[in-house]
Amino acid sequence: MHVKTTSTVGDGLRALFASETRIALVIATVLVGAGAAFGLAFFLSAEMRTFADVTPFAQLTVSVLTPFAAAVLTFDLRDRDGDYRSRTAEPLRTRWIAAGIYGLIMGVYVAVISGVAVMVAQGSQPLADPWAGAVPTAIGSVLVQLIPVGVGCAAGLLVPRLFLAALSTIVVPISVTVLLGFLAPRGTADWLTPLGAAGHLVPGPMTILNWAQLVITAGLWVVLPNVIGRRLLMRRASRV
Repeated sequence: MHVKTTSTVGDGLRALFASETRIALVIATVLVGAGAAFGLAFFLSAEMRTFADVTPFAQLTVSVLTPFAAAVLTFDLRDRDGDYRSRTAEPLRTRWIAAGIYGLIMGVYVAVISGVAVMVAQGSQPLADPWAGAVPTAIGSVLVQLIPVGVGCAAGLLVPRLFLAALSTIVVPISVTVLLGFLAPRGTADWLTPLGAAGHLVPGPMTILNWAQLVITAGLWVVLPNVIGRRLLMRRASRV
């Protein structure tokens, strides 16, 4: 499905609710976040029912779905032949911003629902401090969603079919992580894959080394493919 594309961030966010399928995707993401948070909070032993233990799992679970919505936002900018619909880059920039806002909203939501799940699971007499390390975990857990939505935006620009674009946001990062685990020195995935970098960002606190890993990962998986996708689409648009 293609929807009318204009150059405001609000239009980009509204595009996430432009069909029943898209609404279902957003609702599924919300429900998966709640399910992951409450499920883990009650599964863990009482002394491990903390915000710092529950939130990373919930955020990483939701990060499987958030790139789907981002892929939809950028894929909308292409016509049936894969050409970019606009003569300027403005619609793409606003879709990038809309995807980032969506990722941040989901990150905040998952952090909040994780906190609620911890409070409910702990009960009135917690065996552990539920908020130990909560601040770095909360900050990292919100920021971590920006990586998958960036990957999703790139997939929507580069992959010719929306279903394949969404699928690639799961298959490609996991495949690269697994291959590096088998073929590369230990710790390489922390430098070169979203999963490796996110594994440090979510629990927090981050070291200088972890921030360097995050910057390199974001460059390889978010900045570079989106720049390439933009150049390819703008080049094709100029030839139409």
